[in-house]
Amino acid sequence: MNLWNDEATTFAEHWSGFTAPAQRVVADALGLREGMRVLDVGCGAGRFCALASERGARVSGIDGAAAMIGIASATAPGADLCVGPMERLPWPEATFDAVTGFNSLQFADDPVVALREWARVTRPGGAIAICVWGPHEECELEALETPLRSEPWGPRFCERMLDVIDDAGLQLRAHGPVSVPYEAPDFEALMAAMLFDARGYGVPEAEARVRIAPAAERFKRPDGSYRLENQFRYAISARP
Repeated sequence: MNLWNDEATTFAEHWSGFTAPAQRVVADALGLREGMRVLDVGCGAGRFCALASERGARVSGIDGAAAMIGIASATAPGADLCVGPMERLPWPEATFDAVTGFNSLQFADDPVVALREWARVTRPGGAIAICVWGPHEECELEALETPLRSEPWGPRFCERMLDVIDDAGLQLRAHGPVSVPYEAPDFEALMAAMLFDARGYGVPEAEARVRIAPAAERFKRPDGSYRLENQFRYAISARP
C-alpha cells in the first residue's frame, strides 16, 4: 500500500478523474437520489463520494491508504470516511442502500469473501455495484503500461467478475461495458500520469520515458494531445 500513500497526490491529480464516465453510468443505474445511504469501497481520492453527495446521498467511503482518505476528505467534505480493509468493514449489517467499488475488488485477497462483506452492510434488496477494467484488447492504455512491466499480463478480473458475484450469493441485475477514454494535453502531462505506474513497477523516470515515448506516438493527435480509448465493465447485483 506504500505506493498509494506515497503517490496519493500524483494519483489524485492525474488518475482520480479518469473513471468519471463509469462513475456517472453507475450512479445513473443505481438511481442515486436524496436520502440514499451509499458506501464507496476503495474510495481513493473521493470522486465518487463527491458525485453521490451532489445527488443528495448520505455518503461513506473506505480506503486502505490513509493519504487517499486525506485527499478524499477535501474532495467530499462531510462524507463519513475511514481507513481500513475492504474485507472488514466497520459498519453494522444492512447500513447502506448501495455499495460501490471502482477498480477495487480485484485487489482483495479473496474477492468472494470481500464481496460478501460488501453485501453484509447492504440492506436486503439493496445494490452492490462493481466497475473494473475491461479486457486487455479493449484498453489502449495498456500499450503504454506494457513496456514498463517485467512480466506478461494475466487475465483481467472482468473475465471472472460475474462468477464472483454468483459465488458470493448475489443476484445479478445488470452488467455491460462503458467507454472510459484517457486524454492528456501533451506528452509531459501523459508522462506525469504514467510515472505513477512506472514507480509502481520500479522503473526509473529516464528509462520510463525511453520506453513510453515510442509506444505513445500512435495515440498522438495533430494538436499534440493524446487520446487512448478504453472499455470498462460494470455489474450491478442485489443482496437477496
